[in-house]
Amino acid sequence: MKVFKRPASLPLGVDIGPEAVSIVAADAAGDGFIVRETETLDVPQDEGTPLDLRVAETIRRVLARFRTRERRCVIAAPAAEVATRVFRLPPGMRCHEAERAAALEADTLVDWPSSERLVALDPIPGKSSEMLLSIARNSTLERLVAIARAAGLRAVAVDVPACAWRRAIPDADALLDCSTDRATLVVFGQPIGVTHIFAPRLIDDRLASQVRTAFVDARRDGVADVQRLAILGSRYRFESIEELLRDDGYQIERVCLGSHDSPSWAFAYGLASWSVAPRGLGVE
Repeated sequence: MKVFKRPASLPLGVDIGPEAVSIVAADAAGDGFIVRETETLDVPQDEGTPLDLRVAETIRRVLARFRTRERRCVIAAPAAEVATRVFRLPPGMRCHEAERAAALEADTLVDWPSSERLVALDPIPGKSSEMLLSIARNSTLERLVAIARAAGLRAVAVDVPACAWRRAIPDADALLDCSTDRATLVVFGQPIGVTHIFAPRLIDDRLASQVRTAFVDARRDGVADVQRLAILGSRYRFESIEELLRDDGYQIERVCLGSHDSPSWAFAYGLASWSVAPRGLGVE
């Protein structure tokens, strides 16, 4: 009798963007999670080739350099294309009734046509009467899955960006990703918090002001009382924003994963930890 063991490799974390692709390959190690390979590669600028084909080819180029043969992956819905809310279950509500109620509640969160919505209900650890309601734009997810498939990958999960960031940055109360022209702020809460997407190319004074306002709103709304802010971006950008927010009393630090300072693959790292979220995380 032949015994088949579950492979130690985990689904790849794949951060698909129009300008760059990041991939993290990891293995389960006992009760932990070890990153084996990481890479970020820019998507070539070629007006004669459709963007999705260029992105898929960039993914293939990264995979060709990796030693792992793992081709399962976890991707994420873009932050602007997903909405979340806590869904409270009335006593005695059955699964099919909850799904219908969640579909109706989605009307209050997004104005996309019902045919354009993918609605999901996920359990919240320790909350028997609450679930996480997520709504994503269906066409966007289909496009990302198609890109992954064209690159030779099989998407096994589509994650909510705030959840992936929470796993990657577990000790902070908020994350400011200013590594691209359009900064994103995630204020962590229970179970998910709030996400702010700022206008492109904000000067640092304006960005710091909007971050400060978002923290005040989060405290007022009972989302979180932010004390620790992690920033992902260049050292120059970090120092500028840290100086602007320093007198507000926040503890501000750069995103560090192991010995890696503000790695471009930080979000892919959070995606790669999807299947081992309760375990310890590590970077070699």
